[in-house]
Amino acid sequence: MNMDMSRNRGEEVSKDLIPGLPSDLAMECLVRVPYQYQSAMRSVCRSWRSLLSHSSFIRERRRCGKAELLLCLVQPLPPPNPASKAVEDTETLLMVEEKGEKRVSSTPRFGLSVYNAVTTTWNRVAFPNQQKIPLFCECVVVQDAGKILLIGGWDPETLQPVKDVYVLEGSGRRWRRGASMKESRSFFACASVGSTKVYVAGGHDEQKNALRSAEVYDVEKDEWSTIPSMAEGRDECQGFSMGTELGFCVLSGYATESQGRFQHDGEVYDPTRKSWSRIDNVWPFQDTSPRGCTVVDIRGYSRLCCFTDCELRQRQWESREGSRKWKLDVEVIQLGTSGSLVYVGSFGGEEVVMIGGRRESEGVMMKTTTREKNVGKWSHVDDIPFGFSTLPFSHASIYV
Repeated sequence: MNMDMSRNRGEEVSKDLIPGLPSDLAMECLVRVPYQYQSAMRSVCRSWRSLLSHSSFIRERRRCGKAELLLCLVQPLPPPNPASKAVEDTETLLMVEEKGEKRVSSTPRFGLSVYNAVTTTWNRVAFPNQQKIPLFCECVVVQDAGKILLIGGWDPETLQPVKDVYVLEGSGRRWRRGASMKESRSFFACASVGSTKVYVAGGHDEQKNALRSAEVYDVEKDEWSTIPSMAEGRDECQGFSMGTELGFCVLSGYATESQGRFQHDGEVYDPTRKSWSRIDNVWPFQDTSPRGCTVVDIRGYSRLCCFTDCELRQRQWESREGSRKWKLDVEVIQLGTSGSLVYVGSFGGEEVVMIGGRRESEGVMMKTTTREKNVGKWSHVDDIPFGFSTLPFSHASIYV
C-alpha cells in the first residue's frame, strides 16, 4: 500500500491501529469511516489521531473512492427568516455554531458555509470565541497540507482592510490564527500554488488605492515573504495557479484612477525567476470583473473557462519571459441564465459549480465539467436552502 511516508512515520501511524488485524487491513477499514465520525476517531487513541492528521490518510481515502468533497463558500449571511428553518438548527459538519443569535445589523455579516457533495448537506462553520469572519475575505485551500485559509478582507466593525489570516485544519475541528500578511488588503488575487505556497497580489489598501505589491505564504513555516511588485496596481483582480509550471497569474483588475473599468491584460509571476511577465488582451469584458465567472481547467493547465451570457469568440494569449513561455486558451462559455446573478467556481478540479438565487429564500446549484465535449451542459445538483443561498464572495474545495 503506497502511503508515501518515511519508514519510521509509516510504522508509527500503522502500529496497532486495530488490535488483532494486520496494519494494511486495519487501514482499509479506517479510511472507509465517513468524515462526520473522524472527530470521534481522533479521541480513540494516539495512533488514530496521528494517522488522521497525516496528509497520506486523505490520499488513501481518495485512492479507494471514499474521500468526501467539500465546497467551502465565504458568503453574506441573510437575516433570519421566521418562515424558514433556521441555519442554527441544521446538522453541523465541521463545528457547532452558537445558537440563538438573531440580531440583525445594518453591516452585513459573512460566514463560511460548507456543502458536502457526498451527503448533500449544507452547514456553517463556527468561528472561535464568537468572532466574526472578515468581510470579503479570500478562501483558499492547500490540499496537500489539509488546510482551509481565510485571508484578508475587511474588519467587520471598522470596514477597513486587514492583514489577518485564519487557518482551519482539514479535519475541521480547530481554528488558529496564522501569521499576518505584511500589508492590509482586500479584493485581491489569491491562489494556492504547488503543495505549500499561497500567493496574494493587488487589491486595495485603507485609502482604496489599488496595490501593486505581492506576497507569498508558506503554510508549513507559517510565514509571509514579500515578492517583487507587479507592474501596475490591480484592484478586484482574479488569481489562479498556472498548474504544472507553478506560475501565479493575476487577471485583469483596475487602477485607482479608473475604478470599475477592468483592464484587458494580466500578469504572471514566475517563482523560479522571481519576476513578472505581462499578458495582453486576455480579458475582453471592460465592465465585468473576472471574479466569480472564471475557472481554470486544472487537468490540462492551459484553458481558462469564462462563463458569461455575452457572445465572444475563443481567444488565446501568450507571454514569454526569458526561456519560459506562458500560454493559455481563453474559452467563453454561454450561461443559460441570461440576466440572472450567478457565481461560478471550480469544484474539485474537473467540475464547475454554478450557484444562483432563484427566490429570496432559496437558490439552486448546477454543475458542468471542464471536459471539452460536455462543458456548458448543466445538470441540476441541489436546491440551496435558506441561509446558504446568497452569492458567495470567494470559494475553495477540499477532499477530506
